[in-house]
Amino acid sequence: MNITKQNKKHSTFLIFFSFLFLINLLVSCSPKIGEQINKRIVDPFDETKILNVHFVTTRREMSVKDNCDSASFGFITDINPHYGICLVNIPSKHIIGDISFDNAQDKNQFFQFKGRINTDDKEFLNKIKSSTSEEVLVFVHGFNVNFDEAVLRAGQIKYDLKFPGEVVVYSWPAGADAGILGQVMVKSTYDLNFTEAKINREPFSKFLTDITGLGKKIHLVVHSMGHQVVLPSVASIAKQGKSKFLSELILNAPDFDKNEFESILSDLTKSSERITLYCSPGDNALVASQKVNGAPRAGMCFKYSGVDVINVNEVDDPVLGVGGLGHGYYSSRPILTDIYQVLMGVSVERRLFIRKSGPKNGENFVLRK
Repeated sequence: MNITKQNKKHSTFLIFFSFLFLINLLVSCSPKIGEQINKRIVDPFDETKILNVHFVTTRREMSVKDNCDSASFGFITDINPHYGICLVNIPSKHIIGDISFDNAQDKNQFFQFKGRINTDDKEFLNKIKSSTSEEVLVFVHGFNVNFDEAVLRAGQIKYDLKFPGEVVVYSWPAGADAGILGQVMVKSTYDLNFTEAKINREPFSKFLTDITGLGKKIHLVVHSMGHQVVLPSVASIAKQGKSKFLSELILNAPDFDKNEFESILSDLTKSSERITLYCSPGDNALVASQKVNGAPRAGMCFKYSGVDVINVNEVDDPVLGVGGLGHGYYSSRPILTDIYQVLMGVSVERRLFIRKSGPKNGENFVLRK
């Protein structure tokens, strides 16, 4: 009996130390997180740079010049999408979230356009596919955003995220006439933009099908009314049987009917590895949209199964004293800091400045001030 007990004890020690040895081996073979980040981010983005911002736009071309300024593409949907690259100077001294533009000023302090390269759809896809990075970030803007602003914003996001892959902006015909009357008539602009967003669901579906077929890891970042373009398109592709064609689906202040969002949620969760939704109950633009549409918006903080819903009301600070509607936070330092961690694959509970919300609140988490 004593020998048997000794043998059992000896066997237990062997199993225990074998287990420790295996864990040790796995840890020693696994690269450190710092090494992973350094390997992923080849470019430090620590000086003024001219970046390629790929664009797909269904805006009607308004100028024969190959520019990326506000006069290039308008506010009406074209039958055939336009493809190309905008060369954007990103100043190293820009304030996070600010995209002040002036081609005649210091390139280290102002965003500037340095040219445009037009392509067709096949050349566009080949350029994305030939990128050395496996990641692609697709950005879809919201209501009342001109083409040039959409391109500059995409460039700012790429630079400030130190994103290693290609960035594509899908620019649908949002915006308003530059005249005083066009700016004052916000309701008519909203209605026109809303109609154009719905028209763009079919061309966006085709674009998304094409780009997700390249074998890259696709991250999709959406803002505001851009969800009217994106969400039904994503759900439709998933409904056809395609699953996990997106890596990260990042929804910022979705101006989208809450009940309609819930009705397509099961398809949305099939489409992506993870869905992150940034919401704000202090979003005055969404409050106004609720009045116009007669229904709560998805971005006003409600819990959804399978979605990380994060309340960002605490960090909604206007950039340079401008804004404060609670709607333009998606390109600010706090949100980009969190999105950086999202793209790195960090779970929401482990990310910096995140705390759990109360059980009776609409959101799951809060982004701390």
